[in-house]
Amino acid sequence: MASPAEVVTARGRGGALGRYCATAVGVRMVDAGAGVGLLLVAAQRLDDPVTAARTGGLLVALFTLPHLAGPLLARRLDLARDPRRLLGAAYAVVAVLLAAAAWTLGRAPTPLVAALVVLAGFGGPMLTGGLSSRLADLAGAGERAQRRAQGLDATSYGVAATAGPTLVAALAGWLSPASALACLAGLGLVSAALAQTLPPVPARPVAAVPRVREVLALVIRSPPLRRVNYATMVTAGAQAGLAVVVVQLAGPYDVRPATAAVLLAASGAGNLVSSLVLSVVPLTGEPDRLTTRHVAVLAGCFGLCALAPSFGWAIAAFALMGVTTAPFVTATFAARTAYAPEGARGQVFVTLAALKISTASGGTALAGLLVGLGPHALLLLGGSAVLAAAVATVVDRRLSGAPGPDQQVGAPARLSGPA
Repeated sequence: MASPAEVVTARGRGGALGRYCATAVGVRMVDAGAGVGLLLVAAQRLDDPVTAARTGGLLVALFTLPHLAGPLLARRLDLARDPRRLLGAAYAVVAVLLAAAAWTLGRAPTPLVAALVVLAGFGGPMLTGGLSSRLADLAGAGERAQRRAQGLDATSYGVAATAGPTLVAALAGWLSPASALACLAGLGLVSAALAQTLPPVPARPVAAVPRVREVLALVIRSPPLRRVNYATMVTAGAQAGLAVVVVQLAGPYDVRPATAAVLLAASGAGNLVSSLVLSVVPLTGEPDRLTTRHVAVLAGCFGLCALAPSFGWAIAAFALMGVTTAPFVTATFAARTAYAPEGARGQVFVTLAALKISTASGGTALAGLLVGLGPHALLLLGGSAVLAAAVATVVDRRLSGAPGPDQQVGAPARLSGPA
């Protein structure tokens, strides 16, 4: 029977995870909905549709681009005496700058609006990997507790990816696009306040926090982190191209482009349901091998999407891809937690997230350039790339050996030695 102290600790941990999830969903709704909001404001304020599309697309790209600076910001997070203050400040700054960009777009010179969006983008890494890096300290000891928490974190991404754009679109129709972004900014400010209610994390001495170049080298030299990194990058690039592919599938399936977008919705719904299941029934096993397994499964899902004989079968195939994406994402979160040095967890999370987001942007652009190949060929090409990544992780593991004792689940990795 648990002691009173243990019961209180468990209750406190449950409340902390609840506040974490509320914070995560809020800030990630801001991240997911900002692009849609900027595009809608540009379409309303700028008379020429072509100019509006170009300006909106440029602003969305500028909001994403600063994620590349994530590793530099992440070290400040690992060094922070109270990470909650840095996270909250980042969320507040992103919210205020996005609201300012929405208000000035079409009313002030575009370079000024672009500067506001770029500055807001620098806070982006704190909304994604920066926040996730704090989860291990809240989840409690034990693999099951950690995996359940990672499933909840994956769920927050799924909820936000659907709810953020939906909220912006609904408020834009009811009020205005600028008002929608202002409401989204308000959600960011609420999330900044919620972040301050999370339990404090003990400060780490400066000597225990490696420099950025050491962490970048670690991501390459550490076999399990390296494998998770390139598997994640390739998969993110392939899946990012689906936004281009589904529109092209309207022709072969004889449906309207808007109807073809249901395929993405099916994938999102499958992802969300699977994430919820994983928050109740956690994944088990070594994160490195779990990542390989789920990358291979995702490659098969690309093939099923390419070979679907009708629109109904395509909906089922895309939903299955969403279902299998959730355990893949959860496995990568588990790998980052298991194999990152404790003093550099924030840097590892944000670095891998920045590389993933950058590759996703490149995947969308590449799909646009190769659109002449046809949607089914693009799906097969994406699946082949993902399968190659899965095979590469198997070969890499055989050449480098299994993770050592200090790279097992729940044990902090070290910067010295072979890693």
